[in-house]
Amino acid sequence: MEIKSSVLHSPYIIDGVRQSVTPAQILGDVSIYPAEKSPAVEPSPLVDETKDVDPSPVALDPKKVEKYLSAILKARRQIPMEFAGPYTRGRIAGALLDCIWKLGHFRLGDLALEMLWKWNNLAVGNTAGFYHSVEAVGDMLDALDIKLSSYDCIHADGECSLEVTASLRPTSDDADLVEQPNTTRDPHMGAASIPNVLQPDDNSWIVYIPFDSSPYRLGGSLLAQAMQINSPLAPALDDAPYFVDCYEVVRELVEDGIVLAGVTVGEGGLLTGLKGMATSRTGAILDLSDIRRASRGADIVSILFSEIPGVIIQIRDIDFDYIDAELLLQDVAFYPLGHPAANGGAVRVKASAKTGIQNILESLVQRQGGEGED
Repeated sequence: MEIKSSVLHSPYIIDGVRQSVTPAQILGDVSIYPAEKSPAVEPSPLVDETKDVDPSPVALDPKKVEKYLSAILKARRQIPMEFAGPYTRGRIAGALLDCIWKLGHFRLGDLALEMLWKWNNLAVGNTAGFYHSVEAVGDMLDALDIKLSSYDCIHADGECSLEVTASLRPTSDDADLVEQPNTTRDPHMGAASIPNVLQPDDNSWIVYIPFDSSPYRLGGSLLAQAMQINSPLAPALDDAPYFVDCYEVVRELVEDGIVLAGVTVGEGGLLTGLKGMATSRTGAILDLSDIRRASRGADIVSILFSEIPGVIIQIRDIDFDYIDAELLLQDVAFYPLGHPAANGGAVRVKASAKTGIQNILESLVQRQGGEGED
């Protein structure tokens, strides 16, 4: 049963405060097509409270990373109502990033989103969660300068869910977009994508590019759900200009044939994406030291499982200097993680807070010390 009139057009009272606009008004402002007319008779207000996180000590052991990954791969995603806004931002980013691997010629501004909420409003916090989800859509799409091609919300008897799909904007709207930022003339997107599994080239590089500058946090993540931990903070995911810069430079690398393989980092985090790239024969040996250093010593579990949107790409060794120059030119942070390995599909991860130079100096000191004792 559709619930547009009661959920989309109703006024909302959240935490005792009447919201100034309805969800339909928020979504209408970021839609390609005219907003739906409000009902002749205003629906009754929907009253709810924001579901707050009940913080608990988070004690995660880096030695149990494989256990955590296994739990994530078995988990069925539930929307964290405490983090409905950041969760929605992550889903939007993921849908846009899934398009980045497509063959063709287009830019971020050529895309539009379709969004479908299936929502059960019976539990306390669910109605507020829906409103916060819609707010996140309005804020993020406005900041990215992209539009909704369609949206809807239908009643669900079970768990709440959100479906987000990105595709090229309808062609009838392309003519007036040619001069707009982040668009291109006559965009086209092929059905085929570049490979999403590692190619067997031991000399090639595996590179991680996060599309947001947020600290690595586990709030709202699949790991937090799977392990039943109440991490109090989620990634902010509010640096839209940086997301655009990252998207444009990676999209250019894909179109230029620089990227051998690539996957989206989203739900489940970095390690889930890396594991998804492995094949029965080809895995990887990776080092997170650069990420730890850049994040001022963030713990390994947070780095591996925080759901900051981003990409993992595989590039040829001969192209490393080229992407190094391109990403530095655009002021985009990237992290060379290591190389594929013919190890039966295993993904081995190590990390140190020390820099590569520190490790070299310590190695030299140790060798000199050993020679001095002879």
